[in-house]
Amino acid sequence: MAENGVLKLEADNEGIWLSASSRDYTDNDVYALLKTKGVLRYDFKAIRKFLIDGLRCKVCMRNPQLEKDARIIVSVTQDKMHASVEIDPPFFAKPWPSVEDVMRALVERGIVYGLDKNSIESIVTGKIANEPVVVANGLEPVEGSDGYIELLKDPDKPFEVKDDERVDFWERSLIMIVHPGDEIARRHSAVQGTSGYNVFGHAIKPQNVKNVDFDFKDGLKKADNDPTLLVACVDGQLKNSYGTLEILPELDVKHDVDFDVGSIDFTGAVNIHGSVRENFKVNAHGNIDIHGTVEGADVSSDGNIIIHAGIRGTGKAKIKALGDITVNFVDQATMKSGGNIIVKTSILHSKLSARKAIIALGRSDDAQVIGGRLEAGLEVSCKVLGNVTPEQLDDSNLEQKKILKADILALQTEIEKMDANLNFLKSLQASGELDEEKRATLLKLTQTRFQSQINLDNMQSHLDEIEKQLSIFHGKGIVRVKETCYPGVVVTVRGFTYRVERPCTFVSFVPDEDSRMIVLRDFNYMAGSLGGASINSSGGKK
Repeated sequence: MAENGVLKLEADNEGIWLSASSRDYTDNDVYALLKTKGVLRYDFKAIRKFLIDGLRCKVCMRNPQLEKDARIIVSVTQDKMHASVEIDPPFFAKPWPSVEDVMRALVERGIVYGLDKNSIESIVTGKIANEPVVVANGLEPVEGSDGYIELLKDPDKPFEVKDDERVDFWERSLIMIVHPGDEIARRHSAVQGTSGYNVFGHAIKPQNVKNVDFDFKDGLKKADNDPTLLVACVDGQLKNSYGTLEILPELDVKHDVDFDVGSIDFTGAVNIHGSVRENFKVNAHGNIDIHGTVEGADVSSDGNIIIHAGIRGTGKAKIKALGDITVNFVDQATMKSGGNIIVKTSILHSKLSARKAIIALGRSDDAQVIGGRLEAGLEVSCKVLGNVTPEQLDDSNLEQKKILKADILALQTEIEKMDANLNFLKSLQASGELDEEKRATLLKLTQTRFQSQINLDNMQSHLDEIEKQLSIFHGKGIVRVKETCYPGVVVTVRGFTYRVERPCTFVSFVPDEDSRMIVLRDFNYMAGSLGGASINSSGGKK
């Protein structure tokens, strides 16, 4: 006899009988009872009638040959990480397997790891038949990770611009410059994994991991107090060549200085194979060697500057070196040298200043000085000097100085008035009394004040330049013209001025202390100690 509380199965010689003590059951309860008791073949019409009237009925004939014990089926997944138990139920009155029976079946299959006793008990107490239930789970291995190098400074990382960020594309530099002590890279050690186990208790080892070390060349070292940190030990450009880090003390630019490179501010020497495009800047503590041309750009060096092609400055180029400057030609540029300026061909409408000498004695037919102003502490030597009437003389500079001073004073007065109005508007803003109209006025006045300050600074710089031009170097000096000096050129040496009235050749302009004037001598004339020579030619050349 088998029961489930309400339903009851009984057996006699005639067959298997189904009855109920009440109608408190469902269709599913009936079929579940039959299933758990192993009664798989029954009279469907009798069952349907029982579900309708609830009267005791015979569901099948009794066949002792079909009566069997329960069968425990153990299955294991292909990866051996999960094991399941399925109960083929006993027929009718045969006993249901116990927890011990299930455990014994698992052990016989070698299942010893990750057993889930709760699942096993649920199979027994719930009499779950013909349905596989997972009763053991293996433990997956935890994979480790290889060591890796973290770049704290990545020279190949693309330039990033935030949505609300304003970028000056001329001022930015895409070349990574580092300094001694800068942290370049961090070495992260490999992390070992942990073993797992399958349901048979066999260990599953994780993958092997690899450690890495820094790959670096000159200019870098491991930090003294932290071997996992790579630091710079020199100034220079950081390069990453296929994973090998190095610092180059000399910057080598393979093409033009333009938007692909950005402006350059370098601690060592700079070698540029192309040109320097307009509005870009190149600054170096070492020498600068430019194989192409310099457009309207700023180039400055604490050493020497060589410009192989020349300068097409469009009135904006500024070249400055503490050492010598050597250039093929100069056109509409400003140059200042702490040493010598050597020009191989022409100087056109430019301002050149050298602490020592300006030499423009090129061999080509176009080696000449036209327009501009040249100023040298010791000597100015050129092949051909000027061929038009000067437009800027010291008198003109004095007049410009007077006008500039007046303009500066007027602008300073205007700025003071703007400052007073700004202070008033800002006080209203602080007290919360600033309406929209006054807020717009505050914004506009702030912008005007900023631009006025820029204009004032530019005026002051121009005034300073004029005052410098008006000052004459102390000591003796000389101006040499190897071929022709044309009328209209004004030569100033140690405060003495000579206006060229007629062409002269192979000549030196030498100050004479006794006569208090400039006298003409042979080109090769040696004047002894030299200093303080200037030329105005076609609009000023000193």
